[in-house]
Amino acid sequence: MKTIASIAVFGLISFFQATSYEEVKLSDQEVIYQAVYQKEGITYAALEEYYKKNKHFSNLKVATNEMTFDIKDLTVDYLKFQFSQVETPLLLQTGKFSGKGSVSVRDGRYRVTFSKIMVTGEIGYKSIKEPEPFTGLCSKNNGTQLSQDWMKPNSFGLLCKAFADNFELKETDDDW
Repeated sequence: MKTIASIAVFGLISFFQATSYEEVKLSDQEVIYQAVYQKEGITYAALEEYYKKNKHFSNLKVATNEMTFDIKDLTVDYLKFQFSQVETPLLLQTGKFSGKGSVSVRDGRYRVTFSKIMVTGEIGYKSIKEPEPFTGLCSKNNGTQLSQDWMKPNSFGLLCKAFADNFELKETDDDW
C-alpha cells in the first residue's frame, strides 16, 4: 500500500513540474526558446535576407532543410512592450543574450529555435561579466524544472516578446 501511495505522490509531483512557459521550454536539461511563425510563401532566402539585416545575427548558413546562425548580445527593450523598470527583473534590463539559432521552414510556416543561451548582466547579488548559461539562472533541479520566479509575464513572457521581435519576419522595417 505504501508503494502505491509513493508512486501516486511521485506521479503528481512529476506532473506539476513546469517544463515550459509560452515559447520557453526545457529540452535535454537546457532552456531554449522555440516558436513557430505563420508566413505564406516563406523561403530560406527571404529569412536569410531579413536576418542579415539584424546586427545581432551572424554566420548565417543555409542548408537544404535548415538555416543556422549565431546570436550575439540580444537585449530586452522592456519599455517597447510597456513594462516599467520597477516590474522588470534586473537581468532583463541589463542582460545580453547570446547563443545559437536555427530555422526550419515547412508548409507556410517556420520554426525558430534559440539554444545554448548564454547571458551577461546584473542579477542583483552579482554581476555576470563573462557569459554564463541561462539555464542555471532560470531553472532548478539541474535543469529539469523551470523556476517559478521566471514563469511570469514580466519575466519569460517579456523575454519571449523580445525574442519574437527579432525572429519574426516583418513586412517592412517600420512594421509594429
